[in-house]
Amino acid sequence: MEETEERDQIARAVALIQETTGKPTEGWYCRYAPSENTRRLVVENGGFLYDSDAYNDELPYWVAASGKPHLVIPYSLTTNDVKFGRGVFGPGEDFFAFLRDSFDLLYEEGAEHPRMMSIGLHMRITGHPGRAAALTRFIEHILSRDRVWVCRRADIARHWMAQFPAPG
Repeated sequence: MEETEERDQIARAVALIQETTGKPTEGWYCRYAPSENTRRLVVENGGFLYDSDAYNDELPYWVAASGKPHLVIPYSLTTNDVKFGRGVFGPGEDFFAFLRDSFDLLYEEGAEHPRMMSIGLHMRITGHPGRAAALTRFIEHILSRDRVWVCRRADIARHWMAQFPAPG
């Protein structure tokens, strides 16, 4: 996509979200591969706490974009329900077991170092009863543990900014 069109698409998306929800956009995720201009255009547009157009890490980190510090909250496709459509997960039990095992290891590691687990959910996929039941079991599983924070990316961004302010 040409830079001018991408800038326009970002501005239109921001306006549509504001119009639809009555709230400003807090973060940005491209959904499909970002261009080499996306992060800079997001920063230039302003108003974003973070973007999640990165799959390269498991914890938030700061980058410089357009000469300003910008927070990146990585997104993991590993624990994403789209794998139902790709034949990776069969019944909901497969998804539950994968989420549970992923969480349990991260929880154990989290005793020594911070950990974050993002789970991609889509109503059209996990909203089906058998899959929703698996998600319910997973939520019950994680809530049975101490020191677990279930939150949105914007909440993570605010926490990270408070605990690990931008350099410089």
